[in-house]
Formats: sequence, C-alpha cells, structure tokens
Amino acid sequence: MKKVAPYFLALTLSIVFASCSNNDTEVLDDTPENLLQSYTLKRDASGAYSIDFNTSSNTDVTTVTNTDNSKEIILAETAQKTATKHSNDFSIDNEHLKIGFLETNNGKQTNIWVKDENITFAKGITEFLNSYSVTANEDGTYQLDFVVNDNVATEFSYNEDIEAYEVHLSNNYDTENAKTFSRTMSSSDNGIIKINFVNHKYSGKTVEEELANLVTKPEVIIQS
Repeated sequence: MKKVAPYFLALTLSIVFASCSNNDTEVLDDTPENLLQSYTLKRDASGAYSIDFNTSSNTDVTTVTNTDNSKEIILAETAQKTATKHSNDFSIDNEHLKIGFLETNNGKQTNIWVKDENITFAKGITEFLNSYSVTANEDGTYQLDFVVNDNVATEFSYNEDIEAYEVHLSNNYDTENAKTFSRTMSSSDNGIIKINFVNHKYSGKTVEEELANLVTKPEVIIQS
C-alpha cells in the first residue's frame, strides 16, 4: 500500500475546497435579479389612482389590460439600458381596480386589489379621506401615508378576525386634529397585507345605527 506524502494530501484538499468554493459562488451568481425594486400605489384628492415603480436598469416594461379589465405590468430582462422610474395612471371600474406585476426572469408575481368609489360619479366619498399612498419598502414592510380633511378624527387598529389594518375616520368638530399621517406595517405570514379605511359617517348615533352605516372604502389588499 502506497503512502501519500502530507504535502500532496494538503495540496489535494486545497484544490477540492477551492473548487467547491468556486461552485458555490457560481450558484449565488445565477440567482435571478429582482426586476421590480419598489412601488407606490397612490390615490390623489381627485380620486385618481396611479402607481409609481422603480425597476432595474435593464428592464423592459409592458402594460396590458386583461379581459376582466385588470391591469398587468410585465417586466422582462433586456440587454439594453432602460429607464428605472415609471408611472402608470389607472381608474376604478365598478368599484374595483386590480394591478399585477409579473417578473418574467424569475416568475415572481405581485398583485394589488383596490375596492373604492369612483368619486367622479359618487359625491361625498372624500368626506373624510383626502388622499393616500401605500409604498412597498425593500425590507418587506409597507408604508401607509394619508391625508384627511378638516374636522376628522383618526384612530388606528388591527382587526385580527380579518387580519387587516384599519383606519377609522369620523367627524370631530370639538378639537383641532392632525391631517397628515404615516404608519409602517408588515404583511402576514402568507405574504398578504390588508388595509381598510372605515368611515363612521353617523358617529354619535346608537351603536346599532352606527354599525349599520359603516362604510369601508377604500380597501387595499397586496399579495407578494
């Protein structure tokens, strides 16, 4: 039986470990890049919806309207250098808006559902809420920013029964109230976040009357 010299053994092990290290590096380098970097869903004071989003600098962007009138933003990798900042305007159709992102290089999907009034045809829907936006942060959290009208009281809560963040809005003429708010929120374990604006249009009435006349709009659901 031949004996292996110690320095030959050390050299062999060194080559093996170096090879493994290089292979690990190659695997990491093969991970597809996220083409969608961040996005912000917005509704302005007029009730118009839009979405601003940032992509990597090699992303082709195509927006299509599906047969159910939902909007799909398709992101595809390209060899050419592209713009990184994008913005699309949308409108509410039958109280609903659905926007989806599809990253074709890794199959990742992000879906946004909104239920809201089209205030062009529904007067008074902005009685409490003036405008709002929801931003998806890079760390996986979401930032809700919104502005309310004058004489509006605001309360925050989390409804565990439906796993939704709730913003309760009601009339308050007694004290001066803040009008601009910002909250950071996290999605649930299934990657879904729900945000509801609950309008107490008849606060001060009996509990039964108030509950019967609650208006929960807008409602936002994001799944990523």
